[in-house]
Amino acid sequence: MNKIRFGIIGGGMIGPFHAEAISQLDDAELIGVATTREETAKPFAEKFGAKVWYTDYRKLLQRDDIDAVNICTPPFLHEEMTIAAAKEGKHVLVEKPIAINLKEADRMIEACRKAGVKLGVIFQSRFNKDINRIKEATDRGDFGKLIMGDAYVKWFRTQEYYDSASWRGTWDKEGGGALINQAIHTIDLLQWFMGEVESLYAFIDTKIHKIEVEDVAVAALRFKNGAIGVIEGSTAIYPGLPRRLEIHGEKGTVILEGDKIKLWSFVDQKDKKKEIEEIREYKGKKSGDTSSNPTNFSIENHKLQIKDFVEAIKEDREPFINGEEGRKSLEIVRAIYFSGKTEKAVKFPVIE
Repeated sequence: MNKIRFGIIGGGMIGPFHAEAISQLDDAELIGVATTREETAKPFAEKFGAKVWYTDYRKLLQRDDIDAVNICTPPFLHEEMTIAAAKEGKHVLVEKPIAINLKEADRMIEACRKAGVKLGVIFQSRFNKDINRIKEATDRGDFGKLIMGDAYVKWFRTQEYYDSASWRGTWDKEGGGALINQAIHTIDLLQWFMGEVESLYAFIDTKIHKIEVEDVAVAALRFKNGAIGVIEGSTAIYPGLPRRLEIHGEKGTVILEGDKIKLWSFVDQKDKKKEIEEIREYKGKKSGDTSSNPTNFSIENHKLQIKDFVEAIKEDREPFINGEEGRKSLEIVRAIYFSGKTEKAVKFPVIE
């Protein structure tokens, strides 16, 4: 097998980022795209050199020259499209959130397992170099006993942003608001570093936008390892602040702001002198700040995740972020919504 041949379903905000990333990979090729409107589909295909375009995604799935599809549509369509792709023998890489609820996510995972195809979920932040340094530190036990883990995503979106598409800001199509769309990346990282959640209690509210769903939420968490933490997510905080993630252990603290480490402080700091110097010297490619602009980010981490997905297909292994991994942050979000609506604490596991 030489190049993995891709089709992209969805040509809105995120589809072009996938197309650009695929175009920069030597072992990947974009064959076709599908969107619901011809005036979008045709120029999308022409811009990225795709052979074909469709307004019916099912026709794209029927092509023998496509190995995998990237699903870049609104969340309420993810289940339907993933199951349809699996039945056609296509590997699936779906944008976050994996689905709007856990039952849909479980059906997607089951369908792909049954069909013998790969299922990957986009959480591109896990491919960032600074973020991987934090993961390596937690895995090595550098923090000692973990004490607290906190995620803050205080972003801003205009009313025009929500008005730009009928599915935005709705429970039945987007699945929620600030948490499931914007904060979910940071929630994913929090649980990746801190481990599984045992229980949480949350408040959700709608403060400034004319939408059904939350534009502000706060949750207090207890992790299974005994640590506690906080999640704050919003799209109502003007002008929008860089996301912030704090990991505190008995032996040290790391603070991530945006995609860069801002503080790396451990009791045995002298033993980590080389790593500290590398962190200070590492510049990397900026991923952009999406705190107030949803399209202000680099394709670099998307490219790395798609590259991993290509290699997973070729090597017949699990993608780095498979369906089960992509489900974990959704479970936390769903628990926050349930707690916020019922004013009750929620214990894990969560099933809906």
